Amino acid sequence: MRWNHAGIKSSDVERSLHFYCDILGLRKLETITILEKNYHFVGNENISLEIEAGNPGDQQAVPKEMTGLYHMALTVDDLDSLAAKLREHEVTFIIPPVQLRPDRKICFIEDPDGVYIQLIQYLEE
Repeated sequence: MRWNHAGIKSSDVERSLHFYCDILGLRKLETITILEKNYHFVGNENISLEIEAGNPGDQQAVPKEMTGLYHMALTVDDLDSLAAKLREHEVTFIIPPVQLRPDRKICFIEDPDGVYIQLIQYLEE
């Protein structure tokens, strides 16, 4: 097996596309329509995320109050620069950038629908 993609249900697809593409720096890969519903794929050569519109009765998941999938983690080259950009766009930080291990810095942020994303920068030793 190998990783394929993660799916995200969004309360506002355009807002999510803006977050993942314009703020995080992924690019729109394709949009496909299945049974009259659009699925937007964003990513790069290493990751693919599927963003779809939520259904009218959907409730937002609250990661800190549930079991199951808790977060996704993305490796970045320069966490401090990205964190500065995220702050400019008023992205919510759950844990601001911190170095808890000698070989990496991390932070946790929320996407527009409350999905937790861990950002990891591996440091040269």
